[in-house]
Amino acid sequence: MNEQIPPTVSVIVPLYNREKFLPQLYATLDAQTFKDFEVILIDDGSTDNTQQWLQENSLAHGQDVIYRHQENAGPYVARNYGLSLAKGQYIAFQDSDDEWPNYHLDEFVKALDEHSDIDWLFGSLQRIDHDTKEIKESSNFIMADGSRHPFVSLLTEKRNAISVIVDENIKTVAIEHCVPGSTQCAIIRKSIFEKNVFDGSYRTAYDRFYAIKSVLQGHKFAFVDTTHQIYHIHDAHISLVAGASPEKAERSAKTMLRGYSSLLDLAHTKQEKLAIKKQLAKVNAWELSIALKDLGKLKASSSAMLQAWKLDPSNWRFAKSYLVSLLRLCLAPLGIKP
Repeated sequence: MNEQIPPTVSVIVPLYNREKFLPQLYATLDAQTFKDFEVILIDDGSTDNTQQWLQENSLAHGQDVIYRHQENAGPYVARNYGLSLAKGQYIAFQDSDDEWPNYHLDEFVKALDEHSDIDWLFGSLQRIDHDTKEIKESSNFIMADGSRHPFVSLLTEKRNAISVIVDENIKTVAIEHCVPGSTQCAIIRKSIFEKNVFDGSYRTAYDRFYAIKSVLQGHKFAFVDTTHQIYHIHDAHISLVAGASPEKAERSAKTMLRGYSSLLDLAHTKQEKLAIKKQLAKVNAWELSIALKDLGKLKASSSAMLQAWKLDPSNWRFAKSYLVSLLRLCLAPLGIKP
């Protein structure tokens, strides 16, 4: 690549003890039919042989690869570091343990070049078992009950295969249901990050809130129905919560509460603020309170359920669950479980 001409896309990949996934990462990058991109690898203080592997494979010093090492500070600090180095007009994030179809960059770059009003273009996400390659979820656009995800059910303007969201309810729906997928199944204009980078104090889950914030800030979102991310499920995921310990579930719930609370300053309508409060209520009730109960912190569990009821007083289930939590708290010293 001519160093005087910036690449079209900057692919940013945080790395932390992912040596065994590096061959897969470079396989998915090499397979891309679109070639005008740079790769920015930010090693977040790995303690395995990540750096050695890159050096031995001559990847860290390739013409289109930038490698930087930082003290361990989390993936969002690493992404921000990558953004500070990025020269492309479009940003693509990838995790070292996931894959893209070979058409990912090609299709999205063509679409963004053609439609300058689109800021964030994303596709669907497929989940597979890393070891067996069995498909666990064919598309995250489809809900468990078979219905279509509310965010991709909004009113759209069709532009061939692209659906540009034009629904006035996009902000409320984003708060209530999130933007499906992740930053890794999208390509985003670099201009979005000029004033708003990632909050580096988060260790997990901030993709969700960054996407919602971008919606609340008025950026234009569009999507295609085809798969643009292959997400590998394995035991090393730091974001897995299902089946995890109560301690991890408590930390996850507190992260969710913090994230939804951070949206309040960007909510401008009564409907948007109400949607945020309802999400905070749900997390308090069905995530934090349960995690605290499982940890034996019955008083704190009851307080979390009370907070849920205060945030959404019309929800009778919160009132009922709060009364049950009080009963549990009173009977606990007697060794009785309600």
